[in-house]
Amino acid sequence: MLNRRTFALGSTSLAALGLSGCGGGGCNSNGCGEGMMGSEPLAPPNVPGGAALTLAAPIELGTGTHGEISAAPGSYDLGGGSRSGALLFNQQWPGPTLRVAPGATFDVTLRNGIAEATNVHWHGLVAPPSMDGHPMDVVAAAAEKRHTFVVDNRAGTYWYHPHPDRRTARQAYLGLAGFLLVDDGRDAARGLPTGQRDLALLLADKRIGQGVLDYSPGMLDWATGWLGNAVLVNGKVSPVATVEPAVLRLRLLNGSNARILNPALSDGRMFWLIGTDGGLLDAPVAVRSVLLAPGERVEVLLDLTRDGGTSVGFVSAPFSGAGSSMMGGGSGAPAQGAGFDLMHFNVSAPLAGNAGLIPTTFAPIVRHDPNLAAQRTRVFELTGMHGMGGMNSAWHHINGLLYDGARIDFIVPLAQLERWQFVNRSDEPHPMHVHGTQFQVLSRSGATLPTDPGWKDTVLVRSQETVQVGLRFGIAGTFVLHCHNLEHEDNGMMLNFTVV
Repeated sequence: MLNRRTFALGSTSLAALGLSGCGGGGCNSNGCGEGMMGSEPLAPPNVPGGAALTLAAPIELGTGTHGEISAAPGSYDLGGGSRSGALLFNQQWPGPTLRVAPGATFDVTLRNGIAEATNVHWHGLVAPPSMDGHPMDVVAAAAEKRHTFVVDNRAGTYWYHPHPDRRTARQAYLGLAGFLLVDDGRDAARGLPTGQRDLALLLADKRIGQGVLDYSPGMLDWATGWLGNAVLVNGKVSPVATVEPAVLRLRLLNGSNARILNPALSDGRMFWLIGTDGGLLDAPVAVRSVLLAPGERVEVLLDLTRDGGTSVGFVSAPFSGAGSSMMGGGSGAPAQGAGFDLMHFNVSAPLAGNAGLIPTTFAPIVRHDPNLAAQRTRVFELTGMHGMGGMNSAWHHINGLLYDGARIDFIVPLAQLERWQFVNRSDEPHPMHVHGTQFQVLSRSGATLPTDPGWKDTVLVRSQETVQVGLRFGIAGTFVLHCHNLEHEDNGMMLNFTVV
């Protein structure tokens, strides 16, 4: 298990949350001082760590290649011996890593071996509506569905998970999730780490007691989202990865139901953000931590070239400014913003080959002009109401509406640039996810986040904040917009829209 350390992180992290100390514009990559970041990370709750990090088995896809994933009951071991109760793809946690090239035909069959309806959403991919995992388009128990479409996305880190109406939170929480990597074969030419130096890490908090994985949300959990007391990395508590003293690439996915994470190195050193939900940035950006909401992905580079023979800790740094003081209250789990040990890297002394360098630039991103008059502006007001009657009284609304699978809430013209404005009038953060496209952040009323300049499909909208994004759709059909706090989503914080 990781040694617990106090963080001496710079104010870069504070600015990323819109807190005081750096002015309204946030901080640059050099930080703004060395103030204390808060309490030290939490030790896992009576769960032994130190197991070797495991990486998901790959399934290579391409035109003429067919893959299969099977959702079925499975077992897990979180320190109390083998337990039943997980739901897994191909009996793996996380599920197999699907790898496909841009322009190739994606061809995967989902087999449903669990006792209820499910489906799969290829999160971030621009898939036809019949293949996208719409919440009302489900696969019955013991049935299967084949998904075939041409991949029309940039190279990047995507993922897949169930998306059935009112069942998404539980199914994803119990283990049904995996990476989907779009790989154009050009990373070595870009100077990026590949092979054993390219690690896909699924981060997800869980509530664990005596080695048992708990999911039993009450009224407060439906209001705030289910928060855990430990963060698993690829299904393990505080795993250890043995790596070379080289530049390492981490593909980080926040697969939590509701918890916002803040990945950082435990000694507070800089690392480099190189990619967001929809692929690489223009150039690496030096950061000390990077806020990661549920559903979001980032790619980062760690420079471990001088760390041979040592152990380097990787953590979720504590932060404040998350929103409601109720987040975690009454649940026994740490509140939103708590620090957590994630894993550590045992850096070997020998080096096989070149250690690698931090690249200086990538291909430029063609950006939407924030001053360009979009053909239409849509406003989405995010509000909440908490009652005392269980799930159905802890409502979260978009424009005053709760989800109705039979209702189309708005129509979007095909191929037209639109400005969507998310106005969070609630006291909780909402990571907003749009199916069927990637978008760019045009403006944010709070301090900007390091991930804002990239292509995105999920954007964190903090309490009382307004975020504007620019987007257009290149495929017709019915999709959904929703909060990626999965308890909020299951409780109705989602809308249908049709692209025509």
